[in-house]
Amino acid sequence: MTIYQYQKKCYKEYKESIKFPGNITYLYGNPVDTVVPMSAAMNKVMVIGALPSAKLYFVKDIPDVPLYDCNAPFSTEPYFDGSRVRTTVSGQELDEIILETLGITRDECWLTSLVKVFLFDEDHVKKYHRLGKKDVYENKSKYMEYATRSIPWIRQEIEIANPYVIILLGAEVIANLLLVSPEEAKDYMTGEVVEKKIIWKNSQFICLPPPALLMDRSPRNPWPRKFALKIGPAARKEVDRLKSQPTL
Repeated sequence: MTIYQYQKKCYKEYKESIKFPGNITYLYGNPVDTVVPMSAAMNKVMVIGALPSAKLYFVKDIPDVPLYDCNAPFSTEPYFDGSRVRTTVSGQELDEIILETLGITRDECWLTSLVKVFLFDEDHVKKYHRLGKKDVYENKSKYMEYATRSIPWIRQEIEIANPYVIILLGAEVIANLLLVSPEEAKDYMTGEVVEKKIIWKNSQFICLPPPALLMDRSPRNPWPRKFALKIGPAARKEVDRLKSQPTL
């Protein structure tokens, strides 16, 4: 299967395959659609996040209202949100924290998400209700259910991309790909390689905290310091090692 064939198939079939309701829409009626991978480097680095972000807008004095799908996972395309020019936070955080630390660029990456549709949390629902849209419901709590059903799609991506290393961002992604509990998944976020058989060969995984967690500088959050002093350097060393090895 080619990249284009996969993108087309995923966009057409993904939502039904995970039993995601087809009638979920944003504030102005735009459907919540499948966000397919667009940065699709072959034989290099795959980065798997939890789920795509949405484009957030300033609506009637309410900030950060999700209105439209992003163009791609970890998109960095600028847009005007009704108040200022901004980019999707997840893409900026990925570039500035993860990729820069690992010494790789977007051009070297297949960027994707495990769940490929935006999910509404309670805060999004409250904002929609204030804006008069009542037929919207929290579905972020269904993440693990959708993630489990998304595994066949990620397997197809790994088969097509044939990456020499796969970066897993966050406990939810790690738990689903490595078949451990979310609590156990936190113990894997060391920057060291974890090997697991996917498709027909062993794949090399590096498990990292998600960028949003690394951006949280509150005193009670130990992850930014751990990442700066130990996890990030260990991951950089592993990426450099794997990059120098021949890819099958």
